[in-house]
Amino acid sequence: MKTQEFEELVARGFHVLRVHQHTPPVFEVAPIYSHPDSFRAVLRAFERTPYYPVYRKTRDGRYVVSFIPKHERVASAGGLHLLLLVLTLASVTLAGYLWWAEGNLKLSLVFAGALLTILGGHELGHYAVARMSRMNASPPMFIPVPPNIFPFGTMGAVITMRSPVPDRDSLVALGIAGPLAGFLLALPVAAYGLSHSTALESTEVGGIAFAMPLAMQIMAGYLLPEQGAGIAPHPLAMAGWIGLFVTSINLIPLGQLDGGHIVRALTPRRYRAVYTGVLAVLVASAVLWPGWLMWAVVAYILTRLRHPGPLDDVSPLSRGAKLLIAVAALVMVLSFMPVPFIIAGEVHAP
Repeated sequence: MKTQEFEELVARGFHVLRVHQHTPPVFEVAPIYSHPDSFRAVLRAFERTPYYPVYRKTRDGRYVVSFIPKHERVASAGGLHLLLLVLTLASVTLAGYLWWAEGNLKLSLVFAGALLTILGGHELGHYAVARMSRMNASPPMFIPVPPNIFPFGTMGAVITMRSPVPDRDSLVALGIAGPLAGFLLALPVAAYGLSHSTALESTEVGGIAFAMPLAMQIMAGYLLPEQGAGIAPHPLAMAGWIGLFVTSINLIPLGQLDGGHIVRALTPRRYRAVYTGVLAVLVASAVLWPGWLMWAVVAYILTRLRHPGPLDDVSPLSRGAKLLIAVAALVMVLSFMPVPFIIAGEVHAP
């Protein structure tokens, strides 16, 4: 495309103030309409071109439109997705049989079905928002893990984003959709499991002592037939626990985690300072639970504390997006555990 062609399309939503001759060019602009309406007009204008427009505000207060190339969409390997789903169903069922259902195959299958529904619902929440926002995303891909390595039998599921997020509101919606879907699916599973669990003087399963998140503590007060220092958890109580644990991990405000998306949308200029602070807190929290150090290392290696942000990084968050951020904070409070579990002997009541 020639510079004049770029300028004609940019002019659908912006007054062009200055052209910087790069490849592709960069335009200093002023919005003709509101920031979101001006950018949406330009985004529509570039739909049939090889480029996405990118809208930013410079540190000295100028508005600029630049461009990034579109990558060719790659079709999902449907057979691979199905194979991984079958393998994950097998590994999670085996995990249930060995760890959570005491050798009961029927309960192991129930455990696996419930857990995969929660984890799959999490990723389908992301997928649904991506499709509604006209982003190209792959279907969920489950990750099986041998239960002798990881007692849940899976590391969850992922979707792959193949196109950029259009604006900050969409980034918030994308970030909260998965955790909220997983949280809402985990609650009834955990509630049923708690109502069929037994109160004990201590909580321990296979040498692992578990803490309960606030959401399960509240439910346990109403659903457990008796109260004690801990419970002998029904397999569905463990499936719900895992779902809430995964929700809280994903809401950590760091990098490409769901919480990282939300922070990137909330504070586009200071997000790296937030990421750095959260990383430091995770490292320091390893004195409480060594697992936080692992998550800190993994998050840093995968993201280097960076985030590409949305195409439109200028338009302010809507009230709806701010409400979703408050919902995300509430879900985090209800599902987070400073020390999720410890591998030790029995934990006795004082």
